[in-house]
Amino acid sequence: MNLHERFYIEKRIIDGVTQATIARELGLSRSTVSRELKRNTDPAFHGLYSCRRADTLAKARRLNKSTRDAFNQQTPQTQDFI
Repeated sequence: MNLHERFYIEKRIIDGVTQATIARELGLSRSTVSRELKRNTDPAFHGLYSCRRADTLAKARRLNKSTRDAFNQQTPQTQDFI
């Protein structure tokens, strides 16, 4: 999901539109929109969804994940070397 989609979600949530409608308008599944709101709504924002904060949280999570996965997917040769 990109910042433009997140901005659209933020605007439509403020307008009182349902997650199902937002998903349909963006061509996404309802679960994608629901997951986005659940994962990337910062508790410090008191339950309010911010597209910029959501984008920052998602990017940070992605960076941390790629580092962890790189170490978890070692080949037998790499493990022998270590």
